[in-house]
Amino acid sequence: MAAAASVTGPVTERPPPMRSSGSVRRLSLPGPPEAPTVAVTGSRGDHGNGLGRGVRGGGGSGGGGDGGQWVSGRAGGAAVVVAAAAEALAPAMSAIRRGSCERELAARWEVEAVAAARRESEARALAALAQVSVDAGAAGEPELKAEAAEKEEEEAARAGAPARPRAAEEGDARVPPRLPPALLPTKAQPAAARTPTRGLGQQGKPRGKGRGCKRGSGRRVDDGGWQRSVTVDSSKAKTSLEALKISIRQLRWKEFPFGRRLPCDIYWHGVSFHDNDIFSGQVNKFPGMTEMVRKITLSRAVRIMQTLFPEEYNFYPRSWILPDELQLFTTQVQVVKESDPSWKPIFIVKPDGGCQGDGIYLIKDPSDIRLTGSLQSRSAVVQEYICKPLLIDKLKFDIRLYVLLKSLEPLEIYIAKDGLSRFCTEPYQEPNPQNLHHVFMHLTNYSLNIHSNNFIHSDCASTGSKRTFSSILYRLSSKGVDIKKVWSDIISLVIKTVIALTPELKVFYQLDIPTGRPGPTCFQILGFDILLMKNLKPMLLEVNANPSMRIEHEHELSPGVFENVPSLVDEEVKVAVIRDTLRLMDPLKKRREAQSQQLGKTVARKDDADSKNTGGAGSSSEAHLPSICLKQVFPKYAKQFNYLRLVDRMANLFIRFLGIKGSMKLGPTGFRTFIRNCKLSSSSLSMAAVDILYIDITRRWNSVTLDQRDSGMSLQAFIEAFFFLAQRKFKTMPLHEQVASLIDLCEYHLSLLDEKHLVCSRATGRRGSVAYHNPAGETLPASQSASASTLLGANRLSYPKPALS
Repeated sequence: MAAAASVTGPVTERPPPMRSSGSVRRLSLPGPPEAPTVAVTGSRGDHGNGLGRGVRGGGGSGGGGDGGQWVSGRAGGAAVVVAAAAEALAPAMSAIRRGSCERELAARWEVEAVAAARRESEARALAALAQVSVDAGAAGEPELKAEAAEKEEEEAARAGAPARPRAAEEGDARVPPRLPPALLPTKAQPAAARTPTRGLGQQGKPRGKGRGCKRGSGRRVDDGGWQRSVTVDSSKAKTSLEALKISIRQLRWKEFPFGRRLPCDIYWHGVSFHDNDIFSGQVNKFPGMTEMVRKITLSRAVRIMQTLFPEEYNFYPRSWILPDELQLFTTQVQVVKESDPSWKPIFIVKPDGGCQGDGIYLIKDPSDIRLTGSLQSRSAVVQEYICKPLLIDKLKFDIRLYVLLKSLEPLEIYIAKDGLSRFCTEPYQEPNPQNLHHVFMHLTNYSLNIHSNNFIHSDCASTGSKRTFSSILYRLSSKGVDIKKVWSDIISLVIKTVIALTPELKVFYQLDIPTGRPGPTCFQILGFDILLMKNLKPMLLEVNANPSMRIEHEHELSPGVFENVPSLVDEEVKVAVIRDTLRLMDPLKKRREAQSQQLGKTVARKDDADSKNTGGAGSSSEAHLPSICLKQVFPKYAKQFNYLRLVDRMANLFIRFLGIKGSMKLGPTGFRTFIRNCKLSSSSLSMAAVDILYIDITRRWNSVTLDQRDSGMSLQAFIEAFFFLAQRKFKTMPLHEQVASLIDLCEYHLSLLDEKHLVCSRATGRRGSVAYHNPAGETLPASQSASASTLLGANRLSYPKPALS
């Protein structure tokens, strides 16, 4: 083997301007003039350090090069290391192969020593806890051995992954080379003599990213023990990218902007739920939410609730659907005008699929509706225009509030404590024939007013054409307005609106993710547009399934040339909403809390105190974050609003009788089964009449809906049929009491049917036992006869049968 030539002079490293997984690092070796600059490309095998494979084009295992320079391979490197280790640590460092520097290797050794010492101390702590604990599994907590075995399995699975090169992923760290035990440092250097190393942060702790942590392990060391980072797939986040990236960085999570071969914890989609290849994790979109908050669908959902509870749902303007209800709209307006000649209404027309103010206009008479163009092919909603809004600085404004729908079953709703106030750019005047076309006066859409010459971009939260909602509340409070009453009315509006949307959302959910099929859980951020009237009553304008999360605006430098300028007001509100949504959806939060409790460290007690201050979402990894800006309003106020969830209970009956998984419409057989199982047929309502009712209602609804993918009875048609049956069954009650009584009756009969099936399945499972014949006709084993009869009796007491007319 040729003798190794030592490299003269110190080795300096020139770091690239940006740290990325695919960058090329150049090591400049000052010394002899003929020494070239060696380009080292990081890969899965060498990781840019020159150990294990040798630098490409630089010789074999021990070959030489020009000018006495050489690059060692595996065998040559091992021989040099062993020879150097026999003498001392310092000579070994001077004989390191070309491609690594002394300071960098010292940093890696120190990282290995710190990690080994930490693992040893944690192992001793776990062993001590295992000795004093008595059967942790019996107490409902996972055993320590199971945790250790799980960690070992995860590490073994990662170690057994194929070693072929792959595209680098963001957040990946490089693997430090394994050094022989003889070269591991035995004593720590004094603090004064210790030089700053690249692999260590403050107090000698390994950094979260860099050469001090293992590649692809997804774990980091902190005060709570070894923890896995939460992974977020943002490859389909078309919007809100910058705010999402800032939030992930603040949480110190791991982002995969180009996707990942392995499953991620959270998938962030930009527009809608459109990926059928996700079988686990959490997705930030609900199936069908985009369809549910369209103008027409939202109006129909709220209209059903207004039919049941007119006083509770008076926060939504009266609406008509065009062109289906154009004749009805014209007739009703004419009747009111004849009865009250002084009534001079103004109406606003909104295209069903429009957004950002596109196609919206004001009219004063039904004859002003634009029947030409795309109206016949594109449906619209016409509403009463709110002529007396609350004004600030003589300008009309609306409120954009962000609402998190965390779960559909059970229902969980959160509201952001702050939002945005978007102002018009012309002083407001009540509508008249002269100003009906002034969009900058009547429409508060940001996308419209930004084109006005009067639009003011401001970095102050209380000035400009876009401000924070908290600044508006502060200004109203200074004038003596009861802010708590305003917030209470807004919270009530949000809860009631979500209650109106959830029934059909459940039908969409079971279509994409049927019960029993693996799939992700869903959550979604909604944008509520609310207008405060002059008397401070909130009115719902619309709900956005994909509210804009941009934190910058376009500034025109010259005609046709724009640049993106950061908006501090948007960043203050939107980053907090996304970040705290991710904190609430953190799938590893419970596991981290359990690990902190098992280790019994004092840091865990401090984290528990922090979690109480942050609404129960704090942890050791969130100590640097502010308190959560999202406030839970449901189920916190469930007792006050559960009586409104009648349509939700009807949707459960509808889904039960769909029959075919993945269907959204009820067939004639399913409707007949519903009538038969709930015992709704009688001498006055024969099954032939039931068939006629099904055909009549289904045909009418299919003619007005755009979705013609499959035939059958939709949920809204089922609700109309249910109203008809309730009014026929219970004639002397208000409509909501009639519907509630019929729902109770159906749930009572279905519970008895479920009990019967359960008892029969138990009886068939115990063949050969002594049989007991009950009055319902099923055969029971003698050992279960007493318990079964007791169960049936108890259920009859828990489901009182309503009095029938």
